[in-house]
Amino acid sequence: MLEVQRIDAIEVGNTLGEGVLWNHKEQSVWWTDIHACKLYRLTWPGRVLEVFDTPERLCAFAFTERDDCIVAAFETGFALFDYRRGRILWRKTLLEKGCGVRFNDGKVDRQGRFWAGTMAEDGREEPAGVLYCLEVNGVVSEQVKGVHISNGCCWDVSSSHFYFADSPRRSIYRYKFDARRGDLGRRELFARTMFGIYPDGATVDAEGYLWSAQWRGARIQRYSPDGKLAGAVPVPVSQPTCVTFGGPNMDLMFVTSARESLNEWSLDREWQAGNLFVFQTPFKGAMGFRFSTNQLLEKIAEPEPA
Repeated sequence: MLEVQRIDAIEVGNTLGEGVLWNHKEQSVWWTDIHACKLYRLTWPGRVLEVFDTPERLCAFAFTERDDCIVAAFETGFALFDYRRGRILWRKTLLEKGCGVRFNDGKVDRQGRFWAGTMAEDGREEPAGVLYCLEVNGVVSEQVKGVHISNGCCWDVSSSHFYFADSPRRSIYRYKFDARRGDLGRRELFARTMFGIYPDGATVDAEGYLWSAQWRGARIQRYSPDGKLAGAVPVPVSQPTCVTFGGPNMDLMFVTSARESLNEWSLDREWQAGNLFVFQTPFKGAMGFRFSTNQLLEKIAEPEPA
């Protein structure tokens, strides 16, 4: 195991905590409880917790340059959301509510595009998920089709490769990535998890190693850039969901988790399920990136032609 020490647990009891991100500008860690329609903000190290309601399930999000505004992948599509006022400033609906498919994991690339994928939640066998890319001008493109559950979106430190997991297939893929154009190239299998363990949210550290939350695996797995196992961090719950680095020195690891699908007996054992865990590490993460709202909000403000 890696020399990592758990130093705190924030007792929030999320049904499906996900999408954890560090906001360097505000020195705070953020995440969503998808099924509860909640967005969380925790200052660090002050540990002041704020909770914001969302108009529908918030499945993934990223920060923008605008105060109090995130770019969101709600269950039915993309939006710019003012979380303090509870207002949607711009929206692009891609799915019909109740269609059995919803958005899931997502992240912003170094060039400011927001990538987020979907998943089926109605038990259908065919892979109905799609990975989408939202450009800063509001254009949305389909990048990958035939996905069961989209997860683990992130890029290597040079932006030459994109990582993406399909959880039920127990597979983490690596794509060649054209950062300038935002195009995905050749796909290869980067890593596979053990039977009964599924790759969930992920991040890349400053050394280029991939960290993957392992649903049902009770650990965060570290992979070298060539896909080899490079250690693991045990967590006290079976369903860690997402991981990010943060803190003043970018050497803290924050991990979300879920109570979803755990029966009463399991919850008695995993009484910390759904909490946010904080670890001190000898590793450092890479800074996150922001989505620019300027073009979209300028379009909204433009007067109608006479």
